[in-house]
Amino acid sequence: MLTRVTDAIIEELIDATCGDTRSRHFFLHALHGLVRVAKAEQLQEMRMDVELATGAVSQPGRLR
Repeated sequence: MLTRVTDAIIEELIDATCGDTRSRHFFLHALHGLVRVAKAEQLQEMRMDVELATGAVSQPGRLR
């Protein structure tokens, strides 16, 4: 059972575009990888926003 919205959307995209099992497998993993990268980028942006909001960026010694 699919529990995440992204899983359902990925399945729908694959159903609409891929006919053979090999393509389905490839695109399933590629799209899930893309979602993971996007989530990591979003988390990094959120961390930078928090640092900006708390003034950590204006204090160079606190940056990593």
